[in-house]
Amino acid sequence: MATTKKQGRPKSEEKYHLILHAASCLFLKEGFANTSMDTVAKASGVSKQTVYSHFDSKDALFKAAITSKCRSYQLDTQQLVSSTAHALSLTDCLIKVGSQFMRLLQDPEAIAIFRVIIAEAVHSPHVATLFYQAGPEASLETLSNVIEKFGEGNLDRHIAQQLAVDYCALLKGEFHTMMLCGIQSPLSDIEIDAHVRRAAEKILLLFTHYSRR
Repeated sequence: MATTKKQGRPKSEEKYHLILHAASCLFLKEGFANTSMDTVAKASGVSKQTVYSHFDSKDALFKAAITSKCRSYQLDTQQLVSSTAHALSLTDCLIKVGSQFMRLLQDPEAIAIFRVIIAEAVHSPHVATLFYQAGPEASLETLSNVIEKFGEGNLDRHIAQQLAVDYCALLKGEFHTMMLCGIQSPLSDIEIDAHVRRAAEKILLLFTHYSRR
């Protein structure tokens, strides 16, 4: 699996972010197939060699762009683990994660990249796989780890994974499909809070049921 390079001397963080921003804009505007490392280099004002010094392939760059968007909504491994380490209850953790997840789903750039993936998936399933690995799969894996940790040994790993899947499905509901179709207005903070709490309550019931078995 392609990954962002870590070896060698420290690279310019400013250039890293310039490249990542330029690539994200190009992926949204041109799609994955029509975006090259050359065009990324030109858009970010650096050499192609500099781009490759930070990202060893276009795949790695694309996955980094997706991961960066998730992190901007506090949906990455370290931030979720930190939440549990600071003595949040499972309820509070689910609400925190769910609220940020809903805001990510209605983020204009997130909606745009979903549409790009859907458009390219038929001819380039590889792109859909990259997106799934960096976005949904990574978030589900992290959330299932958190749920399993709250189970304190009384919750099977498979059940924790299924609860994570169920929670995300409850959050997305028909809302996400309607957003992708452009027939749903973004939810207000009050609406997000109410929606997330309803979904969290259902998962907590399932969590309690399975952890007592």
